[in-house]
Amino acid sequence: MGGLKYYERTKLLIELIEKKKTGRPGELARKLGIKERMVYNLLDDLRLTLGQEISYCKEQRSYCFLEKNL
Repeated sequence: MGGLKYYERTKLLIELIEKKKTGRPGELARKLGIKERMVYNLLDDLRLTLGQEISYCKEQRSYCFLEKNL
């Protein structure tokens, strides 16, 4: 089976989000070597695991971690 393993994909996804370099969902899917639908599943898993909100920013053309208001 080709492509990155789940852990490696997740690690790369976190790095891309932190750098604000994910691109649009289709671009992100190509970077991760997965289908676009899997991008949404991976983002949902990451939201649950980290307990942090992730949102797409149109201006930056990237997914971003949202800051929590305390």
